[in-house]
Amino acid sequence: VFRATCPVDSCQKFRRLLLNFPALEIPLAAKLWSSLWTTWIMTATILTGFKPETYHRFILLLLVLPLVAFFSKPLLMTGTVLGASTLSEDSIRHKNIVATQTAFDQKEEVEYEDIEFDTEYEDNPDLEYGLEEVLQEGKNGLKTLTYLVTFWQDDIIDRKLIDTKIDSPTEEIISLGKKIVWKMYSTPDVGRVRYWYKIKVWATKYDANCIGCTGRTYSGTEVVKGVCATDPKVIPLGTNFYVEGYGLCRAEDIGGAIKGNKVDLGYVDAAKGEWRTGWTMVYLLTNAPE
Repeated sequence: VFRATCPVDSCQKFRRLLLNFPALEIPLAAKLWSSLWTTWIMTATILTGFKPETYHRFILLLLVLPLVAFFSKPLLMTGTVLGASTLSEDSIRHKNIVATQTAFDQKEEVEYEDIEFDTEYEDNPDLEYGLEEVLQEGKNGLKTLTYLVTFWQDDIIDRKLIDTKIDSPTEEIISLGKKIVWKMYSTPDVGRVRYWYKIKVWATKYDANCIGCTGRTYSGTEVVKGVCATDPKVIPLGTNFYVEGYGLCRAEDIGGAIKGNKVDLGYVDAAKGEWRTGWTMVYLLTNAPE
């Protein structure tokens, strides 16, 4: 077939060159090249019409193009066109990271609030009146508030409560003595007195000689020495008691400023009264609770 399609000596020489090419010594490769050559020659014959002036040029072109394509394949495979499939492992492993900055910032802030404990009192008939015993120590609780605070360039623009925890307080329990125990007290002016309870009070003096005063006590008696004003919640009206430095007194009056452990000691004329304002002890002589 080769001789029929290529009578020119130059073609035969080129055929021998191809058949002696080292890479085509394998019989299978030789057959393949022969088949391709036959196809190229037949195509050239048909297209050129056996014209000598174009025949050899076309045959040469058909031979050169496959060789150019074969030897240029490695160049194409190692091209420098960047894409997803041509990135090297090193370029993938070391990705370029774009760092950004923002003027916003958030952080958590924690606030604590004490929860005061309550006090419960329990009456104790076996404990002396006025005495106290702590049965259980009180302990404040704690409220923990967590806020998420948003800043814009160091300015707070939002503050949101995100969590609340409460540690409950422990209640204080106190035992109050209710047992009445009568005792004796020796006074420097009236002798021995029998009392059931004593209180430390802030004592002042007063009389009925004031603008708007009626000259009478809340109980209707005259304001004289031995009549006192008390807080009925502490010393009930009608109670007899002894005041150190003043003497015997009876609770028959009240006053707007007399609250808690305070007493006002009566005189006909307070200006002449010997009492000076200050702390003193009061001994309750009557009206003991049953």
